[in-house]
Amino acid sequence: MKIAVFTDTFFPTTNWIVTSVVTFCKELADNWNKIIIITPYNKWIEEFKYKNIEVYTVKWIPAIFYPDFKITFWFTPTLIKKIRDFKPELIHFHTQFIIWWQAIIMWKLLKVPVVGTFHTYIADESYLNVIWLNAKVFWDVGWKYNNFFYKKIDKVLVPSLNAKRELIKHWIDVSNIELLSNPLPQIEISEENKIHLLDDIKTENIVLYVWRLSKEKNVSISIESIYVVSKEIPDVLFIIVGDWPEKKNLEKLVKSHNIEKNVLFLWKIPNKNLLNSDVFEKSKMFLSSSPSENQPMTIIEAMYFGLPIVWVDEKWVWELIEGNWFKAKNENFWEIAIYIIKLLKKPELRNKMSEESKKMIINFDSKMLAKKLEGIYKKIINSKK
Repeated sequence: MKIAVFTDTFFPTTNWIVTSVVTFCKELADNWNKIIIITPYNKWIEEFKYKNIEVYTVKWIPAIFYPDFKITFWFTPTLIKKIRDFKPELIHFHTQFIIWWQAIIMWKLLKVPVVGTFHTYIADESYLNVIWLNAKVFWDVGWKYNNFFYKKIDKVLVPSLNAKRELIKHWIDVSNIELLSNPLPQIEISEENKIHLLDDIKTENIVLYVWRLSKEKNVSISIESIYVVSKEIPDVLFIIVGDWPEKKNLEKLVKSHNIEKNVLFLWKIPNKNLLNSDVFEKSKMFLSSSPSENQPMTIIEAMYFGLPIVWVDEKWVWELIEGNWFKAKNENFWEIAIYIIKLLKKPELRNKMSEESKKMIINFDSKMLAKKLEGIYKKIINSKK
């Protein structure tokens, strides 16, 4: 098959959309499918090379309200020519920003099937608050924007059951939704080339967070909980891997609580380097206070390394939890702190939850899920023929 993939975010950015797109595209390419990825240009993108995958970039301007957003032109004649020459059998878009308009235009021009993956709750109040659209009217507009496309395309892929329920709740036909989990990337751990980032760390009471640092992730709540934990376990260390746009505010919060020795910012680390480092293996648990998620890859990666999960009970991913988690009420840093203390002080409980995480990781095998995606593509293409 020949597949055109559209995404606003791509290599070398580290987030779960990029990890999912890259992992699926590599697996599809290994099965002799031909892939063209359309994405905004960046100066490192030429470093990404893989057999049967071509990357075609488009020009963009930065979005003032969010560093990761890139505003591309919604109509590009050179792109139209490129895609016509490639002759895709199917178009797949992964993000709901400007570049998906280009995907829709190509769909209309070429009259080939199109699918979209619902990765992010962009119409959720916690996301819209980031760009100061914190009124209910904007939440409704956000869902209408989503549905303008999702109601018209051939199939909407969702990684989680909760996302499927949300789409049905917002008037997407259940027959038009397909459940497809995010894939765990092929992790190549080399002891010889292991990246040692924590050699100078003396404590073993390490709590880990890997994600974007933005308001909707509620990292500040996690820091508040670590402040509480530090009163009971003075050498607790909260490692934060991620960057922007809340970086400076979080540093100020840490300083105001006088817990600089309890919080370590590692900032942005390329995903491949992070997985081949000592960060996951030396951590005792994974912590997130984000109230709205759609199967984040960092949780799946944490489970691969056998980490118990501490999180908050809101719009979360129920298929990721089964005896390997503690959940607190949203924004209740006291309750989060209690669970962290319990896991750090009870190694037998921590080990039991760790084994549960390792058992569940088989559900996210990339080869198995890529085969399922391939089957979805073929079914749609054949039905259109």
